[in-house]
Amino acid sequence: MNSRSAYVAIGLGVNLLMLVRGVVLMIALDYAALGLVALVQAAILVSGLMHFGLLNGGYRLLCSAGERTKQRIIDLAYTGFAIIAAIIALVATGVVAITGTYYADIAILTALGGIATLLRSWMLNEMVAAGRFGLANLINALSMIASLAVLLMLLPGWSASPKADGAGIAVLSIAVQPVLFATLALFSGAVLRPKSLRVSKRLGSVVFKAGFVLFLTGIAIQLNTLIERAYVSSELGLEPLGRLYLAFLFLTLFNLAPNLVQQVFLPNIVRHWKAGEAAATSRELRTLLAITAGYCTATALALWLLAEPLLGLVLPKYVPDLRWVYLLTPGLIAFALSAPFALTYNVVIDYSWYVIAYGAGIVATLLAFGGAMLVGDTFSLDGVIILRASVYALMAVLLVMGWWQLSRRHPEFRLFDPRLAANRASV
Repeated sequence: MNSRSAYVAIGLGVNLLMLVRGVVLMIALDYAALGLVALVQAAILVSGLMHFGLLNGGYRLLCSAGERTKQRIIDLAYTGFAIIAAIIALVATGVVAITGTYYADIAILTALGGIATLLRSWMLNEMVAAGRFGLANLINALSMIASLAVLLMLLPGWSASPKADGAGIAVLSIAVQPVLFATLALFSGAVLRPKSLRVSKRLGSVVFKAGFVLFLTGIAIQLNTLIERAYVSSELGLEPLGRLYLAFLFLTLFNLAPNLVQQVFLPNIVRHWKAGEAAATSRELRTLLAITAGYCTATALALWLLAEPLLGLVLPKYVPDLRWVYLLTPGLIAFALSAPFALTYNVVIDYSWYVIAYGAGIVATLLAFGGAMLVGDTFSLDGVIILRASVYALMAVLLVMGWWQLSRRHPEFRLFDPRLAANRASV
């Protein structure tokens, strides 16, 4: 097993620990507390994406940068992170001032989790770009184990009022993982440290040019999530939102594997493309698509054959909630299958079809929820999940359409091109 395969395999093992955390929360918390946790998770994800393209552009440039340029990118990145952290802290302070002390602890933990999630994403990308897969897995595993250890506080006797403190303990468990990851990565030497906090206008413009549009697409899908959860909590209540927790957990876990695979494939694809190795570029894309298709097929079979009996054994209370997992899956699979095609936009740094696809998704979501509120109607939970699946399918179609147009200018991105085959035969 090569280092890339090992990284993905161990990463999936770490993700199983995330599944364990989700199961523990579903056992220990009621639907209302799960709804609050779902809102907090969405807020942390949105906070972790508030980098305005710094993370995306920096990672893309790290894949092919020299040592001196890498350090300059690192300095720029941490300068940006310091500014973003200050903004998130101010927002959290405002939330505490508005809501009072009841949610103060949760607001503070959410802010810490958002800042640390941003740092964790950067550090993980940096380690992958440098080929430090083993160290990335080790730190990831240790931070996830620490997150699970926090959940011991949910056991009877650890708190004077476990029921009341359950949501706070859950949020603490979620925040601990990225905070510990960033701390271990920084002080173990796994990532480069900034030598100074400074802003280079020239480098900054290059980084943001490479990443700002991609940032907009990333924030768009998380805004979709936040809008969806805010709609359900305001129109239907926290308890109905909690009933969707199983679908949210499945969504998070399902996306982790394709994201890991794309993360390890992107640096090689960029290097082959920059070197003019068209056949190798096409081969890497075919391999990535085959892995993604195999994963989607295995997931569909597992849901069909195993989901209900296994959930009935472990969490029988949540078997009816599988309905929303089943409704979400077709659109989610379509979106996952479009990702290898969309990865080509990262290679050439042309994100126009990302903007079209993700923009269409957020507009469709806003129109659907806004229209329902204007006419005095309310989406059911079925309707909310069907809308999410439909939005995923719409974005998938648009992303593949964009790849088709891009591949007409760049035949190396075609999965099968007779000209590439002829070139291989003549070598």
